[in-house]
Amino acid sequence: MSDAAVAAAVAESGGFGKAFLNALGMIFATEIGDKTFFIAAILAMSQPRMVVFTGAISALIVMTVLSTIFGHLVPQMLPPIATHWASILLFLYFGGRMIWSAAEMYRKGEGVGVSEEMEEVEHELAEKGLVDGAEDAEDAEAGAGAGAGTAASA
Repeated sequence: MSDAAVAAAVAESGGFGKAFLNALGMIFATEIGDKTFFIAAILAMSQPRMVVFTGAISALIVMTVLSTIFGHLVPQMLPPIATHWASILLFLYFGGRMIWSAAEMYRKGEGVGVSEEMEEVEHELAEKGLVDGAEDAEDAEAGAGAGAGTAASA
């Protein structure tokens, strides 16, 4: 493909700005609730924030570059129909695995309520005094537990 053909294709598709904003939006939307987001947040509580930020953003850059390279090369090396069916099969496989995992967690009674990790983070925040009213909530829980014991014995 000549440089003129590439330039024409870029101009026809909306240009660099549109592609950049679409990629930025997609990365932002998929990474916000991701487990790496929570890992970075937890690490930033106990490690130097700039080091955590540098590591997290570096990993994101590397993964974006690798994804872009593979996203560009693989469709050129395979026929379009193979890429199409491979994406369908991968989507069904990973979607099915997620549904299966959710069903297994539900059967075991897991995944209901607050996770252990969230409880641990809330406890650490309460210990450091970073959550307003955390002490009041703990006192209320302790009082409710004690009150329940005395009510049961009466």
